[in-house]
Amino acid sequence: MHRRAAFQLLLAAAPSVLAAQATVHPGTTLHVLGGTTVHLPDGSSMATAPGASVINDGLIHLAPTAVLTEAPGSPVTGVGLERIDLLVSAPPTAFEPGGLGLTITAVEALDSLTVLRGHSVRIDTSGATSVARWYRARPLVNTGLNAEVGFRYDLTELQGIAEADLLLYTARQGDSIWQGVPSVVNLPLTTVFASLLDSLGTFTLFDGSLGTAAPEGVGAATLRAGPNPVTDVLDVRDEVHGFRELSVIDAMGRSVLRIDLGHRATHHRITVSSLASGAYQLRTEDGRSIRFNRP
Repeated sequence: MHRRAAFQLLLAAAPSVLAAQATVHPGTTLHVLGGTTVHLPDGSSMATAPGASVINDGLIHLAPTAVLTEAPGSPVTGVGLERIDLLVSAPPTAFEPGGLGLTITAVEALDSLTVLRGHSVRIDTSGATSVARWYRARPLVNTGLNAEVGFRYDLTELQGIAEADLLLYTARQGDSIWQGVPSVVNLPLTTVFASLLDSLGTFTLFDGSLGTAAPEGVGAATLRAGPNPVTDVLDVRDEVHGFRELSVIDAMGRSVLRIDLGHRATHHRITVSSLASGAYQLRTEDGRSIRFNRP
């Protein structure tokens, strides 16, 4: 109790600066109180050990080269934000600002970039609830990125959602509407990957088994693919809308197979025997997707 109280007193006055290397030890609680800003200077790091607790009800502001490290099962919680502002002068590859858990790959340099991370649960218009984590990535250059993002989560944040059903969603219209993005869950990395994004924005994870959002008038539920699991040939059908292009996305969010049929079809057979064993998503050109596995 005395160690917890000492930390609360230390971080109750805004602003505060942590030492170059700070560790929150097992059984210890670090509480950043509301209205408090804690700065992590360049070259510094803050780590939470297994069994430690960091409650952030204020703002943890990371300098461009500062790093936050969280042990599995001990993520930062609270109603506050973690923030990092930096310059990205070259196209990023698997770039993770501040160790906050959002990785970004893009074909364009982003220029100035701000990444915010929060821990509140979001609610979509259907009443579904998200995991207890979200990100907002705001680059100065934010179009034509052909970006891939990786959204890391902690198993304590799932809010009852089955891990294999996690799907990336992005906010629309002032965070009031959430649109599903075709994505793949990498269970060993506790990360959801999505690719071919034109721009960055606000992201969270919802239960993807509830359905993937698609452009207005296009029904994702009509898309069928089997058998699942599949060894050699995947049979794809959609008798209602049809499709022109099909892509296969691996567990890292990479496109490993792309087929342009040259015309809209309702049935196609894809040979997948050359794919490695693992989880994949089949995606149509209009954003619909369906998962399958190759043993």
